[in-house]
Amino acid sequence: MKRLLLWAASAYLVLTATAASAQTASVATDQILIGAFGPISGPAAFLGLAGRDGAALAFKEINALGGVNGRKIQMQFEDDAHSPVRALAAVKKLVEQDKVFMLMSVGGSNATAGTIGYVKERGTPMYVSIASAPEVTYPFARNLFRGATTEAARYGEVYAEFLASHYKAKRIVLMTSRDEYSRNEGDATVTKLKAWFSIEPESRLEFNNGDKDFTSQLIAAQRANPDVIAVFGSPPEAAIALKQARDLGLKQPIFVGSAIVDQGVIAASKGAAEGVKGFALIPMLPGSKHPDMQKWEAAWRREYPNARAGRPSIFDALAYADAYVVVEGLRRAGPQPTPESFIRGLEGLQNYRVGPVASPRSFTAKHHIGNLTLSPVEVRDGNWEPVQWSSTHPTEILKRYK
Repeated sequence: MKRLLLWAASAYLVLTATAASAQTASVATDQILIGAFGPISGPAAFLGLAGRDGAALAFKEINALGGVNGRKIQMQFEDDAHSPVRALAAVKKLVEQDKVFMLMSVGGSNATAGTIGYVKERGTPMYVSIASAPEVTYPFARNLFRGATTEAARYGEVYAEFLASHYKAKRIVLMTSRDEYSRNEGDATVTKLKAWFSIEPESRLEFNNGDKDFTSQLIAAQRANPDVIAVFGSPPEAAIALKQARDLGLKQPIFVGSAIVDQGVIAASKGAAEGVKGFALIPMLPGSKHPDMQKWEAAWRREYPNARAGRPSIFDALAYADAYVVVEGLRRAGPQPTPESFIRGLEGLQNYRVGPVASPRSFTAKHHIGNLTLSPVEVRDGNWEPVQWSSTHPTEILKRYK
C-alpha cells in the first residue's frame, strides 16, 4: 500500500508538471509565443506575405517599447498556401507541437474555414484578421474573433445598398471568383439586393483564381447591358479583368469587392482602374497623401526596403492594426495571461484603434465582430480616394446574437 501511494503521488506530480509545462510553454518569463498562418506561396500569396509582414512590423515596434506586461512577442509563422488542408496542418503544428498561446489568421476564407472545427474543439483563442468566412463568428464561439475584415453578410448589406442607391442600378451583372471569400460576398450581395431592393441580378458570371483571360465573361456581361458590373475576387485577377474590360470597349461603371481595393490593382491595370469604386476596411489606404498614412508607409519601407511594387498593401495595414489589437488584449489579460483572461481582455475593447490609419475594433461578450465599418472609395488620378456616401439602412447583423 505504501509503495502504491508513493507511485500514485509520483505519477500525480509528473502529470501536474506536464500539464503546467503545456500551459506555460507559450508564456515564458520573458516572451509570449503567437502562432500565425496565411499563404506565402500559391495564388493568394499576396495575402499571407502582407499579413505576415504587417503583423511582424507591429510586434517589432511593440517589443522595442518593452513588449506587453514585461514580455516580448514572438511570432511563429506557417504557410497555408491558401489550402484548407494545409491550413489545418499548420494550425495543428502550431498548437500541438509549438504550443502557441493563441492563433492569428492572416490568410483567406478558403484556408481559414478549414481550421474552424479544430480550433473550436481545442479552445485555443484565434484572431482572424482578413478572412470573412461566416463560420468564424457565427455560430458564436468564445475563442474566435474577427478583426479588420467584417462579416460576409455585412459586405452584402453595404454593397447592395451602394449599388441600388449610389448607382441607382436596376440591371446588375456580378462577376465572382469561385473561391470561398468571393462566393460569400456574391451570395450576400444577391440576398440583400433581393430582400431590400427587389433587384434580381441579370447574371452571375464566375472565374477561377489564377485565370488570365476574362474575355468570355466580359462579353457575356456586355450582352446583358447592365447599369453596373460588380467584380468580386482577388487583386491579380481583377487587374487583368479591368484592363480587358476597357480593351473590349465596356463603358459601364465597375464596382469591386473590398479585397480588390488595393494599390496594386491600380498599378497592374495600367490606368484601366480609373473610376472604379469599392469599399475599404480602413479610413485611408496606402498611397494616400494623408500625413498619418505617409508616416506609417515610411516606417514600413524602412523595415522592408526591397519589397515589390504595390507594397505596402491594404493587407499589410490590416494585419499591422490587428497585431496591436491582439497585444492590447494581452495587456488587459494581466501579468499572468491565460486564454480565458485574454478572451475577456479582447471583449473589453470598445472603439479601440492604434491610430488614424486603422478602423476601430469593438467586441462584447455576445459577439466577436470587431469591425462593421466600410468606407466608400474611388480610383481618381491613380489613387483610391474617398467617396461622399453613407449607408442609411440599419445593419441586421447583430440581431442574430441577441
